[in-house]
Amino acid sequence: MIDMFLYDDTEKANIRFVSFVGENRHDLALIQTDRHYGKTIVLNTQSNKFGIIGRDDLDEEGYIAHVFGISDADAIEITEFLNEVIH
Repeated sequence: MIDMFLYDDTEKANIRFVSFVGENRHDLALIQTDRHYGKTIVLNTQSNKFGIIGRDDLDEEGYIAHVFGISDADAIEITEFLNEVIH
């Protein structure tokens, strides 16, 4: 039984689905809302892992590899893409 909701909100979102090939193929969904202090929810649709990522996270060494459980080489490719689209 649920005693209390902490929140139950509905928001409009901008969702972008992108697939690109570098050394490997990457399939991502980027979800932007007014929630999460302006950060973007980035979902790796190949592994079903996601992170709430902002500019500060992209500058943190090893963060993308850790969040998505991917190699450093794949993380570099994804970080390069995200640097272009996350503001």
